This record gives sequence, structure tokens and C-alpha cells, in this order.
Amino acid sequence: FDMSGTKAAAVSTRITSLFQCHYPIVLPGMSWISAPELVAAVSNAGGVGILATGPLNASETRESIRKIRSLTDKPFGIGATLLMPGATENAKVALEEQVPIINVSLGKAEWIAEGLSQYGGKMLATVTNQKHAKAALDSGADAF
Repeated sequence: FDMSGTKAAAVSTRITSLFQCHYPIVLPGMSWISAPELVAAVSNAGGVGILATGPLNASETRESIRKIRSLTDKPFGIGATLLMPGATENAKVALEEQVPIINVSLGKAEWIAEGLSQYGGKMLATVTNQKHAKAALDSGADAF
């Protein structure tokens, strides 16, 4: 929306095309901030909201995914920092719930890419250097 309250025209980029959103804006999964309400609000506004699953157990992740779905029919994702406790379980829940986007970091994610491919989901990888970017692409990441 611009200052007058008019919704801005959609922007066409590789990210908007890949994630089926209107704007190339991604809310990162920030613990205790990127909760279902904010994730849905960003997605409803035309970006992509990513749920922070770090502080959540598998049951809370499933509940949060379902809450997001009750608030939006737009694409959204979950974050999975794979070296953290509980991240594998949360990513498995996201695959079971067929979350459109899983944002992975710090770990081997081939199994996530394989799971996402079963239903047309996309993998976004957060990387810190060229070596990790190559590894992310090799593991099946759609974007980083």
C-alpha cells in the first residue's frame, strides 16, 4: 500500500514467480517475533511470511501452521535451523502439513528438498558464504 492506502502494483521477479507472491519481500523466521499472526499479515500483504520454529516443539509448530492457514490462503513458510534441537521434527511436521516454503540453514537438507518435491513446495536456504551456497544448491535449494 502506498501512503494514500492504494495497493501497489505487483512486482515481477524470480522470487515472486518462485514463491507465487506479489512482492519480493520475505519476513525471516525471527524467534518470538515471526509468530502466526505476523507471518499471515506479511503473506496477506503480498510478501512471504516465514514462521520461526526455533522456540516451538513439533506440536506447537503444527498448531502454528494451522493457525497461519486459518488467517491466510497465501504462500508462507517455516524456518528450520537444522543444527538446533527440535528442528528436524519441526521440518517433518512442515512436510506433513505441506507447507509451501521451508527456509533451511545450518545442516544437510536433501531430505527436505525431496519431501517438498512430492507436493511442489520450495526450499529457501539461508547461507553465509559461497561454499554453503554451492552446498545448498547441490542439496536441492530453489533459492538462497
